[in-house]
Amino acid sequence: MPVAGLLVLLGLWPQAVSANEAKFRITATWIINYVEPKARSVLTRRSYTVTLKRDGTVTERLERTTGNGWAGSTLLELDKELGEVGGKRRSTTWKVVNETTLVRLVARESHTFAIWLRTQGTDSCTATLEWRLKPGFTLFEAPTKPNRPQIRFAEPSWPNARCDVL
Repeated sequence: MPVAGLLVLLGLWPQAVSANEAKFRITATWIINYVEPKARSVLTRRSYTVTLKRDGTVTERLERTTGNGWAGSTLLELDKELGEVGGKRRSTTWKVVNETTLVRLVARESHTFAIWLRTQGTDSCTATLEWRLKPGFTLFEAPTKPNRPQIRFAEPSWPNARCDVL
């Protein structure tokens, strides 16, 4: 659903939110169960601040922490525009599914990862996480890095997501 659905969605938000945008925060955690090259389990935490603008664009601020709290855990903060740019599709996109649902899709060679954001009225939302293997794959694969072994993992466990309307 293009901008028309987005405009309906924007009309649902509380008056405290700017007339030109709607904001959400999704806080998500899950455990990545690595299989290759070394079997181990690692806690992953993400906080996404998503802004829907009246012109149909979506921006995302990502705060990412990976690790179990030991030295070597990393925190990364990113601001980025998402969706189609000049007719070119990015590997990470937010899409308006209908008047009450947005989905964040990450396309990888072996799988897709989706965050479903659903609204209930004007001041409540929920988020769910979903990983799907593509045909022919039995394990999820991380993007490859030069001079590094391929990283493979089983379906993440203990997924948990919370959504707040800002």
